[in-house]
Amino acid sequence: MFFGSDNTSGVHPKIMEALVRANDGYAAPYAGDRWTAELTERLRDLFQAPDALVYPMVSGTGTNAALLAAMTPPWGIIYCQKTAHIEVDERNSVPFYSGGAKLKLLTGVGSRLEPAELREAVIRDSGEDIHASPPAAVSLTNLTEFGELYRPTDIAALAEAARLPLHLDGARFANAMAASGATPWEMTRELSALSLGATKTGAMGAEAAVLFDPAYQEAFESQRMRGGHNLSKARYISAQILAWLEGDLWLELATQANAMGARLAQGLAEIGGELAYTVEGNLVFARLPRKLHVKAKAKGAVYHLWGPNTALSGDPEEPLLARFVASWSTTVADVDALLAAFTD
Repeated sequence: MFFGSDNTSGVHPKIMEALVRANDGYAAPYAGDRWTAELTERLRDLFQAPDALVYPMVSGTGTNAALLAAMTPPWGIIYCQKTAHIEVDERNSVPFYSGGAKLKLLTGVGSRLEPAELREAVIRDSGEDIHASPPAAVSLTNLTEFGELYRPTDIAALAEAARLPLHLDGARFANAMAASGATPWEMTRELSALSLGATKTGAMGAEAAVLFDPAYQEAFESQRMRGGHNLSKARYISAQILAWLEGDLWLELATQANAMGARLAQGLAEIGGELAYTVEGNLVFARLPRKLHVKAKAKGAVYHLWGPNTALSGDPEEPLLARFVASWSTTVADVDALLAAFTD
């Protein structure tokens, strides 16, 4: 009954096998190896982006920060939704890396940005006043922190509204792709940069910074170096992502996680849970009476109570919000055991 995070699951066997194979012999350091060269071509083909630049990374936070720092001057504004990971969970890393760039938080709808609000914010900040910070970039998260989905049409509408370079935090990009049914090109054609995450979907620790706009190459490579993310043994990251992509394993694993999220959402609704956000992937946010949380936790269920009220002591009928995350290795039996822990 482990639903605390998709970071808690193990490594898929095919990815572990790829790491063992990559460990044989010698290879050039600092991404000069054949695995990274192959990964670059594989991702260029996947995204139909022949000029894209690909950099193996190990940290989603470092990838986001280095990319966004390359996309904005220290005096610029980066627009994001108020619940974005770069705002809530990355310890001010983007302003730190960029030397001062400002995150401007927008309310949006649910956990997503909304085009009209974004357009108004950009227009408001676009004056000639030297005292003010100018618009520089927009950062999206797909799936969002609350499991909601941007479809390609949504991203296109935001690109049209902002007319600024777009960055996408893709820590759960595979889940978004599996949920959307879109092609990789459709999902990324408006982007200047993508933080492509495999860690949450079966890898040991593997991210890729993808620059669709090569104009940011020098700035990104400088930020990557200064931040300590120029990996000497990049082959181990590239080998993981190659195995992840092989035979569409990444979509298979994401589809499994999404299906278990849907099953859990349905089951929670059937026992009286109130879903707080639309469930479009592997994250489920639901309110349940405190007494049910006490019962499930006592039986060993692992998940997070969410928001300002997380105390298990208090009014037993008071509904408490919780986050449940299914992973690639979550099974039907796991979901049903969690639901039983609330009701039996």
